[in-house]
Amino acid sequence: MKSIYSVYGLLIFLFCGCSDFLSEYSQDQVRAKTVTDFDEVLLGSVYIQPASTNQTLLRTSSAVAYFNIMDDDVSTVRAESGSTGSTAWSAYTKYQTLMEGTYGYYTWQMDVRRKPDGTNGAEDNVTYNDLYTRINYTNVIIDELADVDPEDEEDALKKNRVLGESHFLRAQFYFILANIYGAPYAPSTAASTLAVPLKLTAYVEHVNGKKTQFERATLDKVYAQIVEDLKTAITYFQQGEQLPTRKTYRANEEAAQLLLSRVYLYMQDWEAARAAAEAFLEMDVQLVPIGSALTSPFLTEDNNEVLFSQSPQHLQNIFTAVAPDFCVSSDLYNLYEEDDNRASFFQVISSDSIALINKLDMEENMDHRVSDALTLRTAEGYLNMAEACAMLDDPEANTYLNTLRRNRISNYVDQSYTGDELIEQVRLERRKELCFEGHRWFDLRRYTVCERLPYHKSIRHDYHIYDADGNYSATRVFVLGEDETNVWTFLIPETVLEFDEEPMTNNVRDVREEVEDLNDGE
Repeated sequence: MKSIYSVYGLLIFLFCGCSDFLSEYSQDQVRAKTVTDFDEVLLGSVYIQPASTNQTLLRTSSAVAYFNIMDDDVSTVRAESGSTGSTAWSAYTKYQTLMEGTYGYYTWQMDVRRKPDGTNGAEDNVTYNDLYTRINYTNVIIDELADVDPEDEEDALKKNRVLGESHFLRAQFYFILANIYGAPYAPSTAASTLAVPLKLTAYVEHVNGKKTQFERATLDKVYAQIVEDLKTAITYFQQGEQLPTRKTYRANEEAAQLLLSRVYLYMQDWEAARAAAEAFLEMDVQLVPIGSALTSPFLTEDNNEVLFSQSPQHLQNIFTAVAPDFCVSSDLYNLYEEDDNRASFFQVISSDSIALINKLDMEENMDHRVSDALTLRTAEGYLNMAEACAMLDDPEANTYLNTLRRNRISNYVDQSYTGDELIEQVRLERRKELCFEGHRWFDLRRYTVCERLPYHKSIRHDYHIYDADGNYSATRVFVLGEDETNVWTFLIPETVLEFDEEPMTNNVRDVREEVEDLNDGE
């Protein structure tokens, strides 16, 4: 069975237009046969490629497009006339294309397909389908490469590198899926909490007569597989080909070690997180200081702090702070003290309108290799180490916290915190440092189940409406209550449930209603 369905899977690679590298071995079948073949499959079909963000549209067709529009770091801009400035589109058109497309995520709707008028818009299965497709590729590569004999020693090293990348990517994709469709990891309930189906085989699993083909694995099993894959990846990287220079678009040992430390944080395994973060910081990694006169993008492909990144950037042209775009929340901006050089990531346009300008390259119509959602960089390693130590009441947390701050804040004087205050300071620093990199929403969700120091916060999102003439009409207000639990877990996509005669168990997600209607247009 294995060989039949593995070949079938690899035929898909060709039909998808991945590359012309697949060698023909019969009139109706093609398959990858060499390590180099599988390396090209990995690069062409498993990694999430950069793509140009066209005009003001958020790429809702991407698996991670919505990561930065659900938390307390984002807000929207209200103006009496929603002029779009440099674009030729009217405010109403932009409202329809951008805000309606993101409404279900921004306002925490039960069904994320929901549009403001109550109808459904874009599909809700993009993340699920996209990542499982990529996971299937990794399964085939890992399985098939076991039977590939390297041509020489150099080829053997390349084989180990490809296997390392494959295990890393499978772990990262399952980590995303578990944190979208599974509840936050609580050690006391992880063994009974459903996450996502765990498929590790290269062949098609179909049992005739079975009413439910795939069942959701428990959270502890999914996380155990993620940890195992990352550890395996690290071993392969250590035994594999060393590229002449680090390529940010290819996974590497440093990225795997850093992600492992994050996974342990999410599991609240503080000892393991500290050990993993310590191992990461002993590697060839560095912090890049932020000077007081930052006038160009900080996170670019040339920044040595960036270890790995994949996926497009989605924030270009939608965080302009010009109505009806998104803007940076004043709640976040006000956290930066006067000498904090990270404040230059932003530009204050008016009292309630703050643009994101210098953290990421926001230039239009170009492929940015540093994503706003799937980037791993050195600063997180310091924060992961500080958090793990703080949770263990280890005062060394201050060392890592102070080191990061000295590279970010002018005239900084080292501080020494203890107990809950130390944990809170680390969380504060994490928010300021990693904003708009796809962390905040997932940090907030895991804080709600943190056994050492749980944290709950109420978040308000205003949704402004403009009429066909581009004039402000009304504001709908939505609130995520601090005691809510179901909002953190998305529903399993409807198309996935419909696949089986007896659908897998779905999550519970509350219906979201606006709390008030501020209609100033009357």
